[in-house]
Amino acid sequence: MTGPAADGKLERALDGALGRALRAPNVPETFHCRLNAGLARAADSADLSTLRKRLESERREQLGTLEANYIRVRRSALGTLIGVAFAAGAAAAIALPWLRAHLGAHTPQALAWGGIALGLGIAFFEPLRRLLRRY
Repeated sequence: MTGPAADGKLERALDGALGRALRAPNVPETFHCRLNAGLARAADSADLSTLRKRLESERREQLGTLEANYIRVRRSALGTLIGVAFAAGAAAAIALPWLRAHLGAHTPQALAWGGIALGLGIAFFEPLRRLLRRY
């Protein structure tokens, strides 16, 4: 059986096999609307100079947004750093006399191991949370 009917069956079978083997990626709900709007804008601006001006203005706008977000993140990181330093100083002022009374000469080692444990906890908290959320 050769001919258009056999070719159509083969194409449908191949499309079905590809559909089962390759899943479509998840896209945001607004993806198709934004895609159609972008295609409409591209079709409207056939003139290269207007297209270039529009793209340059979009790039400037995106760079401005990126810079504003960068400044916000820097301020947030600085505030967090100051807060953590203050909290660490207060905790050390409170805990150091108690640790010296209970641990004696082993206090520096206990602080070092505590810092290592805290650092590892901070480093591996998010990957472990993602792993646990998956299951």
